[in-house]
Amino acid sequence: MNNDRKMELSRAILSAAYIAAGIILISHPGITGIIICRAAGILALLFGGFRAFAALRARGAGWLFQLDLVVGVLLLAFGIFSLAQPQVVLSILPVALGVYLLMECVGKVQRAFWLKQAGYIRWWTVLAMGLLAAGLGVLLIVNPFGAVETMLMFLGASLAVNGAADLWVLWCFASQGGGKDKE
Repeated sequence: MNNDRKMELSRAILSAAYIAAGIILISHPGITGIIICRAAGILALLFGGFRAFAALRARGAGWLFQLDLVVGVLLLAFGIFSLAQPQVVLSILPVALGVYLLMECVGKVQRAFWLKQAGYIRWWTVLAMGLLAAGLGVLLIVNPFGAVETMLMFLGASLAVNGAADLWVLWCFASQGGGKDKE
């Protein structure tokens, strides 16, 4: 399998994971949000503990290890906070996802124009899906909602749309073949 095929397969799997995560968030927003926060808290505790321990073991090695100690302590604090106050962490999540969706949109818009240059007739569908994902991202940033469950359902819808848009882009590139659409 060549590198392009591996990359396409990786993007397709990631897109399917976005769709699956979106569906789970839509159908079970409350428990999913708490699980996400607790998992993030546990990971932060593990990574923070490792970094702090490694920095303390290498005390005399220089300023780089002091920075590791600071990062480790910050990760430990975030881990404890995530485990103790998952609702607060959840309230920050939509803004972070909104920024991520906006960054993803830039790539989709760029791919849409590549498809247009390659002569693909339906290039505008990729553009429309990218702009839809961007609109959802802006909405998440501007109005992250008061109710965490509603926000998580919206977050799930945003992930599902983003995953579907990525799969559509992959399909468009795959069906485009040598450069010109067959219609």
